[in-house]
Amino acid sequence: MLKAAPILHFSAMVDDLDRTVAFYGDAFGFTPSLPPTDLGDAFARMVGVSGVSARLAQLTHADRPETLEFVACPGRLGAAAEAIPLAHVAFCVPDLDAALDAARAAGAEVLGEVVAFSEGRSAYCREPGGSVFELEELYE
Repeated sequence: MLKAAPILHFSAMVDDLDRTVAFYGDAFGFTPSLPPTDLGDAFARMVGVSGVSARLAQLTHADRPETLEFVACPGRLGAAAEAIPLAHVAFCVPDLDAALDAARAAGAEVLGEVVAFSEGRSAYCREPGGSVFELEELYE
């Protein structure tokens, strides 16, 4: 078995890194722990795709343990918007309808419909920069 420490960060591809950083700051209160940074050729070497470049930002929150990381690859616009939203971060909210209203007001788009499960209700949203997040209300 592979010994691993706690998860360091969640990462997703976006089409507009600056809009993503602004959205997660305005909507959820995350701040850059690593501001948008050009990775030079390090990204191409890490992913094994010659010639690809990337900008990366990492966001943290004073009240939350997780780190969100977002990567934008210039010249590959639409990659995030066209993807089925499997890579996402989920936030637990006390009132899904109110959270969806706030997300829309901050510029997010609800992707499908609110779906009820035995443990609660959830919906997927895409923020203006292209990343996807889920809002989930758990039943008590």
